[in-house]
Amino acid sequence: MKQHRVKALPRAAAWALAALLLAAPIAHAGPLGFATPPAEIAARVMNNAPGSIVVGVSRQGHTQFAMQRNGVAQPGPVQEIAADGQPIFEVGSISKLFTGVLLAQAVERGDLSLDDTVGQLLAGQVTLPPDIAAITLRQLVTHGACLPGMLPGASPMADGNPFVHPDRAQLLTGLSTLKLDRKPPCNGPYSSLGLGLLGQLLADRYGKPWDMLVHENIAAPLGMRDTVQYLGPDAQRLAPGYEDKSPRTPWDFGALAGAGALRSTAADLLVFARALMAGRKGPLGAAAERALTPLGHDGTYELGYAVRMRGPADHRTYFHTGQTGGYRALLVFDPATQDAAVMVASNASAAAARMVDDITVAPAAVRKRK
Repeated sequence: MKQHRVKALPRAAAWALAALLLAAPIAHAGPLGFATPPAEIAARVMNNAPGSIVVGVSRQGHTQFAMQRNGVAQPGPVQEIAADGQPIFEVGSISKLFTGVLLAQAVERGDLSLDDTVGQLLAGQVTLPPDIAAITLRQLVTHGACLPGMLPGASPMADGNPFVHPDRAQLLTGLSTLKLDRKPPCNGPYSSLGLGLLGQLLADRYGKPWDMLVHENIAAPLGMRDTVQYLGPDAQRLAPGYEDKSPRTPWDFGALAGAGALRSTAADLLVFARALMAGRKGPLGAAAERALTPLGHDGTYELGYAVRMRGPADHRTYFHTGQTGGYRALLVFDPATQDAAVMVASNASAAAARMVDDITVAPAAVRKRK
């Protein structure tokens, strides 16, 4: 897919813009939106924290990216950058959207049904409690399975990563002894365990690792060369992660990769957003339309295939945030206007929630007043 280059700001202008934005009183700034320049979003969302941030906005057929690199107590300039060669970030739970699309594709092909149960798909491999066995794929992809966020007793590693374990065998063993507080279906809680389990079930169904399914069915067809689980020779492009002012090491994932294992760039995520907004006429075909179809509610948001949505049926905004130990990410898009924005930051304190609330809540309130 063709990438659009944008001209970098002159150095003096970039420094001047950074100084202006960073000096502005963020508490009194207006809401962020698709019309907000990416450079302004980057400065306000990063808020001087150490690490890197790239913001991309696709609006009215024009795509623009801005980046800021900060040291500890040393804010850097904000500058426009090209789509090619951007730094890579962990995108955390935005990976769940890819798992959702993989499921939508499987349902479109007739390989799986939303009514298929965990017990059916793991028959002969593990003995599950009846309420676990009865969980459906619909419930997994909409956080309606009443599963906890993680397996009980999951112990984070030294870097705070709870996902490097379990492997597949440990996942099945944990499910075999898991006791639910409520019987499915229910609205939430948000469960990385549930989406990670869904990713593993998809890997089992096709006999391929989850990351290979993402590559073959989504990333490669869309030309998303920088969207991977394993960086290999591109490891040096991963922006160093932070939590506040403390460095954090990258997270590895085991059997729950489908819940948060991807690394990507702002440019690649905008390509993904445009493919979803294109619906059945786009490169993902009918699965894109299916993926955005409302399926359930997690108590806070209406949900499609893992994607969250706000707004009335005739004008929904779709989004998901992501976070790992040292990274924060957001993808948000509006098919009615074909606007999309992405934020990827190498500091877990970056204000992704502020950005998504500004973009999705404020416009909805304006529409309601009209």
